Amino acid sequence: MNFLSCKQLDHENKEIIGFCLNQNCQNSTQYCSECFNTTHSEHQKDCVLFSTINYFMKELIKVNNELRKQFNQVYIRIQNYFEEIQNNMDQEIQILENMTYQLQNHEYLAFKSQIHIIKQFYSKENENYKQQQLIELNKIPNKLKNMVSDQTKLNQQVSSDGKTSVRTNKQSLRNEQLNFEEAERLFDEGKALRRSKNYQEAIERFNQALSLNPQYVRVWINKALVLSKLKRFQEAIECYDQAISIDTKDFLSWNNKGMVLCNLNQHQEAIKCFDQAISINPKFDASFSNKGFALHQLKRYWDALQCYDQALSICINPSLLKRKADSLFELNFKYNAKQVYLEALQLGSNETDYINKQLSKL
Repeated sequence: MNFLSCKQLDHENKEIIGFCLNQNCQNSTQYCSECFNTTHSEHQKDCVLFSTINYFMKELIKVNNELRKQFNQVYIRIQNYFEEIQNNMDQEIQILENMTYQLQNHEYLAFKSQIHIIKQFYSKENENYKQQQLIELNKIPNKLKNMVSDQTKLNQQVSSDGKTSVRTNKQSLRNEQLNFEEAERLFDEGKALRRSKNYQEAIERFNQALSLNPQYVRVWINKALVLSKLKRFQEAIECYDQAISIDTKDFLSWNNKGMVLCNLNQHQEAIKCFDQAISINPKFDASFSNKGFALHQLKRYWDALQCYDQALSICINPSLLKRKADSLFELNFKYNAKQVYLEALQLGSNETDYINKQLSKL
């Protein structure tokens, strides 16, 4: 089944799931699950899923059919009232014509029995009442005319807004696509500069990309990585915070922020970040390993071992084995530590000098 894909940078391939119906919203009307949590976060109640819109449209049709029915009922009642008024007037005319006939034919007693009718007309009471009725009735067409005029203006406004919205959305989509392509190009340049250790130039490219798309999570993460290389740890944390504010479920941002906090010896705060990363992705072994490292630095070696075992149940690598051996070493489990250090060497650890030094102590 064909579906619309989001054009918002960083989640451009996400499926569009509905439309925002907030009249004051300046963002794209269509939204995906990522847009729902970011660009439309302040009015999520106005973001309606396609399935809900379908139901909403059916309800609107039902409501409008009911309103049409009610208008028709009002029209019928008014029509009945007019017919009743006309019938009454026809009766009055008929009575007056009969009385005229009676007078012309000298039927004075019959005429006299209805003289009260003549008195009413003579006093203008009946005529004044009907004139007042006409004034009130004349207001109805004017009110109806105003109602029709207002409805026509509203329909024209909706049509105009729709056309303007279509034009605006098309232009917006074109601009978003251009911004995405340029931001992606700058991001790729920044990554290449980071790999070649041209860190300052890499930061400049990342900043340029973010100026085009400040919601680009991967750029914030890569900028933070470069800042960490430059030991500008506080700035790196700020970048990770930006990434997390855009996507609270980005486990890499939580994990990497924890690593930076470890560099600042803020191990307790780092553990909180690793816990967040683990809660989001319990299959990411690095978060367990890094949490174990932070616990090790706090001399909580038993807790660290539990984290390392969790990580090893997901993926076995020499760096992780070396960390586990370090905690075993601190707990004075010399035999176990030796076996794990040797296993790390067998798997090709690049920390051979350190491990051999540790083995010499066992």
